[in-house]
Amino acid sequence: MREMSDEYRFTSPDAADGLRLPSTPAPLPPPALPPDDALTPAAAGRSLPATRPGADFVPVRRWVLEHPVELRALRSDLRDQLAASVAPSDDGEGVPDDVVLVTSELATNALAHGRTPAQVQLLLDGHEVLVVVSDGDPTHAPVLASGREAGEGGFGLQIARRLSSDVGWWADASGKHVWATFAARPTT
Repeated sequence: MREMSDEYRFTSPDAADGLRLPSTPAPLPPPALPPDDALTPAAAGRSLPATRPGADFVPVRRWVLEHPVELRALRSDLRDQLAASVAPSDDGEGVPDDVVLVTSELATNALAHGRTPAQVQLLLDGHEVLVVVSDGDPTHAPVLASGREAGEGGFGLQIARRLSSDVGWWADASGKHVWATFAARPTT
């Protein structure tokens, strides 16, 4: 993991801010997966809603990822951050586990289908947890997998839709930003 920061910025993942790892090409998706491109006819009706999350969220943490091997450290650090920031639920549901799983799936997609580095941001508003995963490719929309057999991969966005309260995305000059929210209350 290249950088961990409490600084809050929705900035270009390409911003030159600190030490960079040696440049290597982004990992390519397996040949069996279709391109992550909502502009193709096959993707019609399978893209996430193009919306932004609410503006009331307060930043908690940001991570910058260059390589898939950094995902393990992200998951561990995110789990620790959630334990310090989010109260356990009354119903025993695993909100932190859901947040970690969805964040890992979205970050994996950003590294596989986007332009690195990927940024992961954790935010809270007192009622929800917001995770925003960004990459530097604003030209390809996230697409929901369909018509694949179990084990063929590509179901990260389906998992995000099932486990989160809401999921969406937007693109701007800095790249593509995919987000998910989860009902949770802060620790007191």
